[in-house]
Formats: sequence, C-alpha cells, structure tokens
Amino acid sequence: MKQVLSKEDVAKAVRDLAAQGKKPTLAMLHAALNNRGSMSTLVRLKAEIEAAAQPVTDSPDALRAFREIWALAVEEGRLQQEAVVTELRENLRTLAAENERLDGTATAAQTRVGELEQSVSRAEAELSRVRTEQEQALGRSQAALVQVSAQASEALQKLAEVQAARSAEVTSLQRDLALAVSKGHDLELKLVRAQALLEAKGGRGPNT
Repeated sequence: MKQVLSKEDVAKAVRDLAAQGKKPTLAMLHAALNNRGSMSTLVRLKAEIEAAAQPVTDSPDALRAFREIWALAVEEGRLQQEAVVTELRENLRTLAAENERLDGTATAAQTRVGELEQSVSRAEAELSRVRTEQEQALGRSQAALVQVSAQASEALQKLAEVQAARSAEVTSLQRDLALAVSKGHDLELKLVRAQALLEAKGGRGPNT
C-alpha cells in the first residue's frame, strides 16, 4: 500500500531537486519521494505548491493548461488504480486457487488420516483377537500339561508299585528256588547214602 503524501513532503522534494539543478517533473518528484503516493495526489499537491508560489491568474490559457494537467493526472491515477485493482484481483485468484489446492490437500490428508485410523482400529481388533486366542490356547495347554503331569505321576506310581511287586515276587521265587536246591541236595545225599547202604548190604549177603 502506498504511503500518504503531504504537501510538505512534495515541497521539500521540489526544493531538493531545484537545489540539485534538476527540473521537478512528476517523474523526478515521484522518484525523489521513493514512489510514495499516487500520481494524481502528486499532481494535485504540485499544482497547489506552484499555485501558491505564483500570482493567481485567471487567463484562459492557464485554466486550460491546468485542466489538461489535471485531466492527465486523473487519467494516470485511474490507470494506476485499475492496475492496482487488476493486481489485487490476480492476487485474489491466485489465493483462491492456492486455497482450493490446500483444501484439496487437507481433504486428502483427512481422508488418509481416516483410512489410517481405520487400519489401526482393524489392526488393534486383530491383535486383540489373536491375543485372546493365544491366551485361550495357552490355558488349554496348561490344563493339558497339568493333566498329563498328573497322569505321568500316576503312571510312575503304578510302575513303582509293579516294580515293587515284581521285586517281592522275584525275591520269593529266589527263596523258593534256594529252598528247592537245598532240598535237592538233601535228597541227593540221602540217595547216595541209601545206595551205599544197599551196596553194603548186598556185598555181605553172598559171602555168608
């Protein structure tokens, strides 16, 4: 936005240009004022300064020249305003296009965020399902392990009982075998003695 000019600013610029030996044209004044203000304002202020510095004249030529300068200034101001308006409209169109693009980007981002939230929700539900299934399977495995452990303990106890019974049976058989062997030895001794007696008796019979 162009800064507002005062008559003092324009008068100082006119004096500075005159001190430099330069003619205070509108272009020179506008440049000396750092392009501040509109050209129509500059023309008006310059005309007021020149009118104040010169005797007032009502000659037709002076009035016509003033009207021509004023018309030129008004036309230049109008053109400048149209250029500003055109630039503003172009900026508005650019901003509208950028806003539309940003709205599209924001909409796409929101859609993507919604999709990601749905994916996260589905993943969490799947994870919860898998975790529940794993916990149930672990519970079943632990129950089966307890049952198998109990069955193994019972089987070991039965095996120990069977082994103890077999051991007692083997011990009894060994004892019976030893007793039978002992009885066999006794019978064998008795048999030997009987044969000896028979032989002794038989030997004495014929000799008498």
